[in-house]
Amino acid sequence: MSIFLEMIDVKAKKKLGEFLLDFELKDENVICLVGKNGSGKSSLLNIVAGMYKPDEGYVKINSEIITDTANENKQVVLVTPDSCLPSFKVEKHLTWGAKLRKRQVSPEALSEMRKTLGINYSGKVSELSLGMRERVSLTTALLASPRVILVDEAFSNIDNRTEFINAYREYAKKSSIDVVFSTQHFEDSKSADHLYQMEQGRATRVF
Repeated sequence: MSIFLEMIDVKAKKKLGEFLLDFELKDENVICLVGKNGSGKSSLLNIVAGMYKPDEGYVKINSEIITDTANENKQVVLVTPDSCLPSFKVEKHLTWGAKLRKRQVSPEALSEMRKTLGINYSGKVSELSLGMRERVSLTTALLASPRVILVDEAFSNIDNRTEFINAYREYAKKSSIDVVFSTQHFEDSKSADHLYQMEQGRATRVF
């Protein structure tokens, strides 16, 4: 059975102080943005998420322009290392996004995902290490089942990072969710279907 995935199409210019983001992306599945700090990765993800509005250009998902769509209707989730809700307990956090979208998560599906993605702990999220909090936030996003998940350096503090990204990729594909993730580590691109090298606000498609 074929898996339907969204096409992400971005053509955007944005002036941020002295920095100019001038970016084009058109791909699907799992997309990696690699580059140094200050290369424009976060700015690009913020445009797709609707946190910034481009000065010129558009953001499309499956040919639908979402540039001016209200953030709560975009079905795009942005995950950063600070995305967690620290006062929540792990179990409540994992299903929080799904409940907001009125999606049911079976105990069996939750248990399997926790096991595969290495969430073998409980308690308050505030008591967890940064890497553990990132696992919880990323899994929460998956269970909410948006159209696109944007990951801004939120894989960076996870132990066994490559193993985790590969498992995350498989879950996303099964759920027909596209993932765009940023990283400073070129080796992380081995887990992606497409790679864009970013430098000074511009991107080169590598594959």
